Amino acid sequence: MATVAECPADDGLLLALMTAMTAELVVVYDLPPDARPRPLDPASRYLLARDGERAIGCCAVEPVGPGLYELKRMFVAPDLRGTGLSGELVAESERLARRSGGIRLRLETGVRQPAAMRLYERAGYRRVPNFPPHESDPESVCYEKELG
Repeated sequence: MATVAECPADDGLLLALMTAMTAELVVVYDLPPDARPRPLDPASRYLLARDGERAIGCCAVEPVGPGLYELKRMFVAPDLRGTGLSGELVAESERLARRSGGIRLRLETGVRQPAAMRLYERAGYRRVPNFPPHESDPESVCYEKELG
């Protein structure tokens, strides 16, 4: 049974999952092998999903403005996709944003990730115009959800 809990940004299991996420995106989007995501705001908070000692999923919630947070670094181990774990991570990220004063959560994904797009749409996110720095990227798709 998976557990999802907050963890520090420097947690080794979290960093290993984010490295795996980056390696996957390099292949999916044909990026340079040394591509790295931009650093997140130091006030960002991280969630780690575990099954016993195994890290199986992660995400981050980054503050971007008053009441506005962004879901970042969403990743689930490939062998556990389709099990509902990604939905658990999204729901917990929404709770984390709300507890931090968030009234809206937004995210960016890409057109080459249709499963991610379906996940966010099922979770109640609606497409919005691409926000910076993605406004000129034809492969980006942005979503937002009001947190009630």
